Amino acid sequence: MGDLSINKKPYSLYELNSIIRSAISYAIPDACWVTAEIAELKCNQKGHCFLELVEKDDDRTIAQIRATLWASEYKKIGLKFTKATGESLKPGMKILLFASVTFHEVYGLSLVIRDIDPSYTIGDMARKKKEVIERLIREGVSELNRRLTLPLVPQRIAVISSPTAAGYGDFFNQLDKNLYGYSFFHVLFPAIMQGQDAEKSIISALSEIGGKKHRFDVVVIIRGGGSPIDLNCFDSYTLASQTARCPLPVITGIGHEKDDTVVDIVAHAKMKTPTAVAEFLIACLRSFEETIVDLQNRIAGYAERFMKDERYRLHAITQKLVFIPLRTVTAHQNRIAMLNRDLRSHIRQFIRNEEHRFNVMEQAVKHLDPANVLRRGYSITRYKGRILKDASLLKKWAVIETTLRKGMVTSIVQEKKEAEKREQKQADILLPGFD
Repeated sequence: MGDLSINKKPYSLYELNSIIRSAISYAIPDACWVTAEIAELKCNQKGHCFLELVEKDDDRTIAQIRATLWASEYKKIGLKFTKATGESLKPGMKILLFASVTFHEVYGLSLVIRDIDPSYTIGDMARKKKEVIERLIREGVSELNRRLTLPLVPQRIAVISSPTAAGYGDFFNQLDKNLYGYSFFHVLFPAIMQGQDAEKSIISALSEIGGKKHRFDVVVIIRGGGSPIDLNCFDSYTLASQTARCPLPVITGIGHEKDDTVVDIVAHAKMKTPTAVAEFLIACLRSFEETIVDLQNRIAGYAERFMKDERYRLHAITQKLVFIPLRTVTAHQNRIAMLNRDLRSHIRQFIRNEEHRFNVMEQAVKHLDPANVLRRGYSITRYKGRILKDASLLKKWAVIETTLRKGMVTSIVQEKKEAEKREQKQADILLPGFD
């Protein structure tokens, strides 16, 4: 430390800042390209844009500086950026900017932005997406959901979407107004589908569905189309990992036709649009119905061929009998006629039995549909997410949910009467398959 007693003339703050400005102007005379992340962005009424730029090492900020986009430049640069990426500048984006370094005696150090390269922002997103995919493959998670078995008749659908999204309306209309009259039971789990809160919101919906997995056959994630940055949340490692680990098959219809998001890649099936998801589910039911019809036709064809072969065999036997004495021939002819009648009777009975068996199978499938059970006037009561069949399991003030054909009722138990075992067995018969 110097001798403080020596009389030296001090710098004024303005003089010191002027020296600093001169030194910076000398050291960095021209503009340069800089990479940074937007931490904060504000625009005033005059159209000037003020940014806070940072550089991070993991979650720790290691550098920070203010930057300015004057209104004349912001309009031109912002339009170019939005046209290239489909999204406006906003916090959280990594950008490559061309800027000059300035130091003002009053306002301090800052950057004046002259240009922004949108290809860097898109490239950074692609790099992160590749890293997420490689990590999921390395952890053995990427194939988990595709290994699940898709039900033959997927009628109970858990839907993750924004309730106001046009894509959800298209999905709903396509599914419920299908040409074949198939019935679907679908429940919306509302979620934010873009922006900073989208990832957390969708993961929360997946978690809620996982706790009610016995109520559904598949999970559907749908939204309308969007820019690459709008869909950025679907490239998140956490969201993709949760999707891959979902206990039910996940079908996506995020509404884009170019590159697949990471969530699309790990899902059980990916469709281009919400409408395409509805068509896929309808096709599953149609395929099942066609399989049943095909089996019926095959049985009928087999029976017809069997009868034809037997008629031919009987005809051959009859021809041989021509050389047998008349009396013997007559006896054999009578016996053959009886055999013929018995055979026809057995064949007709066989066909009726097979047709009945397949009708029973078809009715069983329809009978198991919860929507049909409710439509017949029954209701389903659940306690803590499980179907309730024994009143002794309830305590006073317990909260139960009753599903009707139209709507759901939540009740509080004030009094209960326990039924006899015989009545319980009868209830089990009335509602099979809902255990």
